[in-house]
Amino acid sequence: MTAGTRVGSQFGHYHLRALLGRGGMGEVYEAYDTTKDRTVALKILDVDLAKDPTYQQRFRRESHAAARLQEPHVIPIHDWGEIDGVLYIDMRLVVGQDLRALLRSRGPMGPAHAVAVVDQIAAALDAAHADGLIHRDVKPENILVTAGEFAYLVDFGIAHSSSDLRLTTLGSAVGSYAYMAPERFDNAPVDARADVYSLACVLYECLTGSIPFPSNSISSAIRAHLTTPVPSPSSIRPEVPATFDEVIARGLAKDPRDRYRTAGDFAAAARSALTARERKTETDIATRPEPSPGMRSEPTRVDDRGRPPVYPPTAFHSGPPAPPPPYYPLTPYTAPPPARRSVAVPVTVTVLVIALLALAGVVGWLVLDRNNPDDPAVTAAGSSQVRLPVTEDVPVATTKAAPATVPPAATPPRTTTRTTTAPAPPIVGEVSGADRQGFLPPSDARCNYTNPAVFIGRTTKSLVVVCETGVGRYYYQGVRISDGAAISVDDPSPSGSGFVATGDGGTEYRLTPSALTIVGGDGKVLATEPMIESAYR
Repeated sequence: MTAGTRVGSQFGHYHLRALLGRGGMGEVYEAYDTTKDRTVALKILDVDLAKDPTYQQRFRRESHAAARLQEPHVIPIHDWGEIDGVLYIDMRLVVGQDLRALLRSRGPMGPAHAVAVVDQIAAALDAAHADGLIHRDVKPENILVTAGEFAYLVDFGIAHSSSDLRLTTLGSAVGSYAYMAPERFDNAPVDARADVYSLACVLYECLTGSIPFPSNSISSAIRAHLTTPVPSPSSIRPEVPATFDEVIARGLAKDPRDRYRTAGDFAAAARSALTARERKTETDIATRPEPSPGMRSEPTRVDDRGRPPVYPPTAFHSGPPAPPPPYYPLTPYTAPPPARRSVAVPVTVTVLVIALLALAGVVGWLVLDRNNPDDPAVTAAGSSQVRLPVTEDVPVATTKAAPATVPPAATPPRTTTRTTTAPAPPIVGEVSGADRQGFLPPSDARCNYTNPAVFIGRTTKSLVVVCETGVGRYYYQGVRISDGAAISVDDPSPSGSGFVATGDGGTEYRLTPSALTIVGGDGKVLATEPMIESAYR
């Protein structure tokens, strides 16, 4: 059945009022339970997927696992079963917003609020792990936060029992590569510490506004998880206390034996990194009571206008299940060197990763959250914006006239017609706080009028965007994060997956998905800024 066509219909004793979203396993509806006289969230397995015994088994396991967990930070399960050959789960309907949407709309969190979210999710994970379950898909989309900052861990659809060897070997990994622990790419057993790694990625993103290892392909994501040193959050966002650097470094250790033993241990270490004042704020948030479930009677007509998002918001952003991560033998883990140094992985492993990925024909990947034009704009860090002088606002293509052969008075008045921008191809990659035209206002790293961005990048020190005017010409906009100083350069030249913009005095701004390099007119490199996030057409 086509997505959403059940709205308004009866499904057993449930009246399906509205489609809340569609995820990798099926659809979630706001439904009225006519037997128990309450409004619920009803998850229905996709009819086609229900024919697959593996998916049926995973769906049933989700219901059993979540219903078994008596933990306030796990969405309660009312009932589950089968109606007319279709599997379903009846869950509490919770008003809230997923963490991905919160980060997109508000930007990075303060340390106390970030730790409060992680603290609550750690409690849910510890309860699951104690029951022998590994979530395997801990990410912002699967964390629901209410208006009172009560956090839930949702979607146990890919949860695995630690003893379920057959399903682990099949490896139908639905989780996002950006949050996967290194051992997930091996054929070795995976335990609770894989969830600890993912939770550390979430804390890093809450603190800095970006994922630890930004990548534009599956191969580079895997390579980063395996070999790239853990970045220090305080170096990415100076407002983050340096005490978090060691917490993140241990949480993202390449070897699971070097991580925190439990999610609770990781949360406790994060709390200890807070100042005394922040710790009190975090405790106040993390210990708030669970909100009471809302009730609506049957005669009430559901009105979607102005209503807050309801569980599970992750379904709005979820596509089909991601391809399983490639499995290949890795050499045994060795203890990492002292903190802040790279953990070496044999070169042969990286070569093998790339080779297998190439043979698999993987051409790209979709990072976490999709662009949502309805999300409110985020406020740029730094309220004072200083705009440097630029020669013109929007570079326009003009036709150079031949030498005049008539008196000047006979020359018709010059008119400029703005060319309509053709639909731009989709952008590859994801940059937080940005849309198809660059960074959201009030940032100056944004295209003028309706010009589309063809390159968007966030470095450790700058925000950059290259825009297309619609007539095959481009212009470069750059903003220094520290003080908001901005620069604009006309006619940058495409170069591979990036651009080269040449400014006054021959200074070049060389953009690639991995870095912004500034080269002086004499050829000397003036600065190299690693790219934290990038996207390009």
